[in-house]
This record gives sequence, structure tokens and C-alpha cells, in this order.
Amino acid sequence: MARRATLKDVAQAAGVSVTTVSLVLNGRPARVSMEKRELIAKAAKELHYVPNQSARSLVTKQSKLVALIVPDIENLFFAALSKCVEDECAAQGYSLIVANSDDSRTVEHDLMVRLSSRGVDGMMLIPARESCAAEDKLQADVEQVACPVVLIDRLVQNGWCDAVGFDNYVGGQLAARYLLEEGHRHIGIVTGDVAESSAFDRKRGFMDAVEQAGEHFDPALCVAGDYRFDSGYQAADRIVDGGATAVFCCNDVMALGFRQRLAERGLQVPQDMRVIGYDNILNRFGLGMHMTTVEQSVAELAAACWRMLSTRIDVAISRTGAGKSEDDSESEDAQGGERPWLSRPRVQVLTPRLVQAVRA
Repeated sequence: MARRATLKDVAQAAGVSVTTVSLVLNGRPARVSMEKRELIAKAAKELHYVPNQSARSLVTKQSKLVALIVPDIENLFFAALSKCVEDECAAQGYSLIVANSDDSRTVEHDLMVRLSSRGVDGMMLIPARESCAAEDKLQADVEQVACPVVLIDRLVQNGWCDAVGFDNYVGGQLAARYLLEEGHRHIGIVTGDVAESSAFDRKRGFMDAVEQAGEHFDPALCVAGDYRFDSGYQAADRIVDGGATAVFCCNDVMALGFRQRLAERGLQVPQDMRVIGYDNILNRFGLGMHMTTVEQSVAELAAACWRMLSTRIDVAISRTGAGKSEDDSESEDAQGGERPWLSRPRVQVLTPRLVQAVRA
């Protein structure tokens, strides 16, 4: 293996001191002529010099690493969100570590411990379903993380941590009102796991909108799903045979499964059954089927959570570099002063929108 070029190598090649090279390559103020700056840049390029981030972290107190923990990386929404978050991080010179919890609280806990020990500057977390059902344990885990944390998508009930997500209750209402305005009265719904807050809110918004319209909802037309293709597919027979003329699938992937079963039964969308999804994620993967859906923009969500996290990181770094002693830091930490994402949490709720199909 070829030896990695060092600052000393660059300095020797450029005929300057190691200190001068360090100042120039790190973009710090220095009285160095343009001629020498060009020599340093040329030497670094020819030697294929790459800064040692570990060594730099010791000085800057920054790893330039950020973690994102998702519950299911195979879920198209979470996969697309990960890509958008990575783009946001990269634009500010950060690298993103994406980890999959498999919707398990135990795995999630282990990931939080391991990633925190890696010295990440910040952490974004979409809580596992088990954690949503045991919020006190989730809070205890988050409180042990040394860096700023932002919860995404599955928002906690009591707002004890920085969080960004869409208003799922409003999203459920949008779906119901659209179908009601289309003249449908026998409407089915394929839910997510309602033990998790976003799935519960989508269902609640849908039900409330139907009730507010003065319509009766048949409980037999409510089928529990799990946000996967097969649960939408399996729900179709029950909802169709129950006499529904329309269905709200609480994510686009279940809507795909539902439509697959309709096609197998010789039924057409929208002539025989109106289908509305949730997320508006399919076109990113070439799976768009001219389907009306409730959009929660992954680009908007990624930008909002990164703004919140990067602001917290900047403040944390500035405090770390302010010359405080360890005793001062421990005292402030005990008072919550070093963890404003917990002591003074910000919660941003984004608004979903209905995206109608061109033809469906």
C-alpha cells in the first residue's frame, strides 16, 4: 500500500514550513503570498494529499460526521429521505452515516450508543415503532447521546426533543375530503401500524373528515397494514368485496400492492375503484402509476431537519471552542445549558399537500 502523503511532504515539496501549509490548506488567515499558495496547492495535488480528518478533529472538535438512523432502509420513503439528507449534509462539508434499526428498539439503542461513540457531530433519528410505544425509554436513550439530536417524521407526543415532521392528521383529512368530493361514500382505508403516531394520526384525520361530512364509516372497510407492498395487496379483496368504491392507502407502496390485486381481478383504476396513496414517492423510483397521493416532500423534510440540526451543531461547536474548562462544561451540562435540543426543544410541523394524478 502506498504511503499516505503528509503535511510535511507537502511542505518539503513546496519549500515552506509545515505550519504555512496547514494554514493555507485549512483556509485560515495567514500572510502568505499568492505565489507560495499556488506552490502549496500544486504540491498537494501532485502528492494526492488528503487531510487527516481524525487529526483535524482533535483541533477543531468536529468529526464532520452526522448520523441518520432509519427504521427500514428498504422503505422507499426512508431511502429517498436518506438521499436528500445526504445531499444537504454534503453541501456543508459533512459526511452522512445511515444506519437501519429494523424498527427494533434494541437495535436502535445499540446504534445510538455506537454512533455517539464514533464522535458524530449530530444525529437524526426516525424512531422505531417499539420506541414510539415506549417513549420514556426513547427519551432516556436520547438523553445519553452527547451530540445534538433531531427526531424526524415520527414525532413524539410531548415535544421533549428537537423534531421535524409532517402533519399526518391534516394528510388524512386531505385524502378523505378528496374522495368525498369525488362522490364516494363507501370508502376503505389501509392503515399503517397505528401504535406509531404518524400512522395513527393519518387514520384519525381520515376518520374525522368522514364523520365531519356526515357520512357513516363501515369498520369492516378498515384494514391494518404495515406500509409494505404485500399488506396493500392482501387488503384489496376484503375492501373490494366489502362494497367500497374508493380506498385510502396510507402510503404509496401499499397503494401499489392494492392496485396489483385490482388488476388481477380485472378491475381498473379509476373506473372501478379510486385509489389514493400517501408520500408521493413513486416517481423518484420510476414507479409512478398516475396515482393521486398526499405528498410529504422528502426534499422539504430533509432541508428542514438539516437546518435545525446544523444550527444546533454550530452552537455546540462554538461553545466547545470557547475555552471553557471541563468543570464549566460539566456544570452547564447538569443544568441543561449544553443540550438546548432537550431543554428548549424546537418542533417544526410541515404541511402536506394533495397531488392529483394526471389521469387516475
